[in-house]
Amino acid sequence: MRLETFKWLYQRISTPFILILFFWLIYNAYYIQDFNYETIYIFFKNYLNLFFFVFFIFLILFHTAIEVFHAIDDYFLGTRNEKIIKYVTKVLYTIIFLFILFFIIKFIFL
Repeated sequence: MRLETFKWLYQRISTPFILILFFWLIYNAYYIQDFNYETIYIFFKNYLNLFFFVFFIFLILFHTAIEVFHAIDDYFLGTRNEKIIKYVTKVLYTIIFLFILFFIIKFIFL
């Protein structure tokens, strides 16, 4: 299977999961009484909530990364700025990924 086919399949399969998890997050955010530190901390201390939230973020991150790189290929393919734009985009996605990992480690071990 080609990489483009895999990307296409991933986007079609991940979209319903993203929608379901989005509504799950909205539903649970509605029932958090007050958005202070303690209630949000208790929400994320539940490992099921933490898992669903992190899974939701990773799905969105990969889904948007595919679209962003597809748009870069559409608009900047063959230009001299293409490599720079892709490099900056990869660095930004890496930073976001590392922040998410830090968030997970903080809640699991603290």
